[in-house]
Amino acid sequence: MNSTERLLIIVTDILEITGRGIVPWPVVPHALVGSEQGERLRPGDQLELRRPDGSVTRVKLCGLEWPSPGKGGLILRLEASVRKKDLPLGTEIWRVSEAQ
Repeated sequence: MNSTERLLIIVTDILEITGRGIVPWPVVPHALVGSEQGERLRPGDQLELRRPDGSVTRVKLCGLEWPSPGKGGLILRLEASVRKKDLPLGTEIWRVSEAQ
């Protein structure tokens, strides 16, 4: 595993938010969002969706949002092209480096 790869969450549910698309659940714990400049999770980062069937798709992180009420982490907002069928339960979402 590349040292810049980090497992963020394993999808246990998908929330659909009108006007915003889908949101994988659970939240990313604050400890995995990172505080170091090179480690900080931020919009534009490359993510990999590693599905239970072994298929892998790369997507961009569009944003991080605070859930209300707070849940101890941040919500991942993925690019609009990602659909519910793209995120079967058990999908691992990893942050990966740009160059691989």
